[in-house]
Amino acid sequence: MKSILTLGLALMMALVASAQFSNHSFAFGGQTRQYRQYVPGIYDGSTPVPLVIALHGLGDDMTNFSGIGLNFFADTADFIVVTPQALVDQLSGSTAWNSGASAFGFTLNGNVDDVGFINALIDTMAAHYNINPNRVYACGFSMGAFMCHRLACELNNRIAAIAAVAGTIGTALNCQPGRPVPVLHFHGTTDATISYTANTFGLSTMPTLQYWATNNGCTQGPDTTPIADLFNDGYTVEHFEWSGCDQNYGVEHFKVFGADHTWLGTSNDIFYTREIWRFFNKYQHPNGAIAAAAPVTSQEMQVFPNPSQGHLQVSLHLGRTEAITWHLIDLQGKTASEGTAMGRVGENTIHINHEDQAAGLYLIRLNGRNWTTQQRVVLE
Repeated sequence: MKSILTLGLALMMALVASAQFSNHSFAFGGQTRQYRQYVPGIYDGSTPVPLVIALHGLGDDMTNFSGIGLNFFADTADFIVVTPQALVDQLSGSTAWNSGASAFGFTLNGNVDDVGFINALIDTMAAHYNINPNRVYACGFSMGAFMCHRLACELNNRIAAIAAVAGTIGTALNCQPGRPVPVLHFHGTTDATISYTANTFGLSTMPTLQYWATNNGCTQGPDTTPIADLFNDGYTVEHFEWSGCDQNYGVEHFKVFGADHTWLGTSNDIFYTREIWRFFNKYQHPNGAIAAAAPVTSQEMQVFPNPSQGHLQVSLHLGRTEAITWHLIDLQGKTASEGTAMGRVGENTIHINHEDQAAGLYLIRLNGRNWTTQQRVVLE
C-alpha cells in the first residue's frame, strides 16, 4: 500500500510539474496582442479539450487575473485556460476592453476590435492545441464581465457559454445574439463600482438576466434557493435559476448580499471559480465553431493559384454585405499577415500579396459576422 501511495504521489507531482503558465503574443489589428495560457499536465493532445477564456477587469492584467484558480480545476478536468491582455486606453491610461460598457456616450478603447482579437485568439489556441470547438467558454470580472456579455452577443458562433462577475450588458451594445446562450452571473448587492440596481455603464443586474432569459426562451423561473451560510464572512447568497429554456440553455445568478466589487473564493460560501466551471461543464455549442446559418462553407471558398508565387486570390460567394477579416497563418499557428475587405452580395474576390512571406504551407482563414472558413495554401 505504501508503494502504491508513493507512486500515486509521484505521478501527481509529475503532472503538476509539467503543467505551467506561459506568456505569448501575436500581431492583430496592427498591434502586438498578448495572452497568458495554462496547459494542465494531463493534457496529451489525444482528444479535444475545452478552452476557457478569462477576461480581466479595468486596469488589471493577464498575470494577476490568471490567479483566480481556473488552473486548479484544469488540472483534473483537462481543459486549457487562456487569459488575454487588454490594451491600454490612451485617454484613461488603464487597460480596458472595448466591451460596450459606456457612460455619457464615451466608451474606453472604442476603436479597438477586441471581439476580433478574441476570435483570432481562439484560432491561435486551436492551431497549437487540440481544442474542442463545441466547448469554448468565456468568463470575466467587471469590465471583463461586460466583455463576456459582448462576446455572447457578437461571437456566440464560437462561444458556447459565458460567466460574468460584476459586469452586465453595456449601454453601447445593440445585442442581437440570434441564438440562446447559457449565462451565469454573479453580483454583490453593495457593489459601489458596478451597482446592482443602478448601473451607470449598462443594464442593471436583473434586467440583464431577464434579457438573457427572454432571449433563451425560458418559460420558468427564476426559482430562488438560499445557499448554506457556512462561513462567517458577512455575506449571504441566493441562487436564481431560469429553466424551461430553448435547448435547455439556462440562465443562473448568484446574488451576494453585502458583497462589494469582489471575487469570492475558498473562504466564502461559494467559490466563484468552482461555480463557473460547474456551469460551463453542462453546456456545449449546438453547432460547433461555425454557426449553422453561415453563408459560406469551405467548399464554396476557392484559393488560386495554389501553389502561389507572390500573389493569390480568394474567391467566395456571400449572401449579404459584410466586413471580412482574413489571416494568413503559418505552421506554428502564427499570423504571418492579415487584412480586411468589404464583401458584397454575390461573388467576391480578395487579393492577397504574400511576397514578403517565406515559402511553405499556410492556412488562409476568413472570418465574417457569423462564420469562419479556411483552406490550406502553398506559397512558393
